[in-house]
Parts: sequence; C-alpha cells; structure tokens
Amino acid sequence: MNGPDAPATTRNLWRRMLIAGTIGAPIGGVAGYFVGRALKRGSIVALLDWTLADLFSLLIALTLLISAGYAAWATTSRKRWNEMVEKQPVDTEVDPAALVEGRRGALVAALGGLLIMVPPIAAHAGLGTEMRSVVALALGALLLVECLINWKMWKDGDELARAVIAQTGALCFWVLQLGLFIWAALARLDLVAEVDSWTLMTILMGAYLVTSVTISVRRGLVNV
Repeated sequence: MNGPDAPATTRNLWRRMLIAGTIGAPIGGVAGYFVGRALKRGSIVALLDWTLADLFSLLIALTLLISAGYAAWATTSRKRWNEMVEKQPVDTEVDPAALVEGRRGALVAALGGLLIMVPPIAAHAGLGTEMRSVVALALGALLLVECLINWKMWKDGDELARAVIAQTGALCFWVLQLGLFIWAALARLDLVAEVDSWTLMTILMGAYLVTSVTISVRRGLVNV
C-alpha cells in the first residue's frame, strides 16, 4: 500500500488552515473590536465579569463555526468532498445523499455555534429587558430549526450514522449523570461550591462535542 502523497497532504493542511482563518478572522475581529472599545473607555472591569464558562462556551462556539464552514465548503463539489472528507481519489463517485447530509451537518454545527455563543455575549452587552426578550425569542427559533434538522438527519441517516448518534447520546448521558450526581452530593454537603446552569450547559456541550468526534472517528464515520 502506498503512503499518502506528501504534496497532497500539505495542500490539504493549508486548505484547512485557510478555511479556519477565513471563518475565525471575522469572529476574532468582532471580539477584538469590542475588547478594544472596552479598553478605550476604561471599562476593563466589565471584561473581568466574564466567567470561565462564558469563555469556554465561546471557544466551543468558534470550534463549531469553523467545523461548519469546513464542512459546508467541502460539500460545494464532489472533488472537494473526496479530498476533504472522504480522503479518497477525487474522481471517485460520491453519493448525492452524502453531500446533502454534509450540508445538514454543517448547518447544525453553525446553529449550535450561534446558540452557545449568543447568550454570554448578550448577557454582557448591557441590553434592556425588551432586547433580551428579543434575543431569547431568536434563540428559541434557532433551537427549533436545529431540532427539525437533527430529526431529519436521524430519519434519513443510515445505520452507522444512527449508531453514532445513539452511542454518543448514551455515553454522554451516563457519564454526565454520574458526574452531576457526585458534584451535587458534594455541594449539598458544603464540600464544593454550587455550579450555575450555564457552566453545566458548557460542560455538557464540550463533553458532547468531544464524545461525538471521538466516536465518529472510531466508527469510521469521520476520516482524519
């Protein structure tokens, strides 16, 4: 068996870095703008109000948005899909359903990134009650759309895709349930501090993301 072609591997690496930079640069630019604006106004104290959960949720959101952009770009042609996702010769036939599922996956990742990114940003934006209500309604609409797409992916998915989804959900449920019980019991005994709901949500999203990627790679659903 021949090893991977070095020039092709290098091109793929540079392509991934370019896509990540294209998606991450605008997000970083916006974040940098608001940080610079806060520093200029001398309101650095407001930046210190950001918790670790807020920062980690933004990191998870950025990861999801970059993944969404990568997947969406890969579905723009069969050649890119073979090179970037399937890791097979570019002239290999591609099932059209795979491209459709790839686009759905990209959309779900993008929506997930927005859903976990908007709440901490809105919470620190100094919005009034009416605007926060608007943000909540918008998040509800996005969540509904994501649930519908997820249901569609489950309905149209093959046996392997369903197995990965089911295994990821089951593993996350049991592990996080165990961890939550242990922490809650210790907190009830005043041995550890209480944890707010957003911290728990961030831990859940991070654990699900890592578990989903790990199982997908191990089951062969994602090629790396």
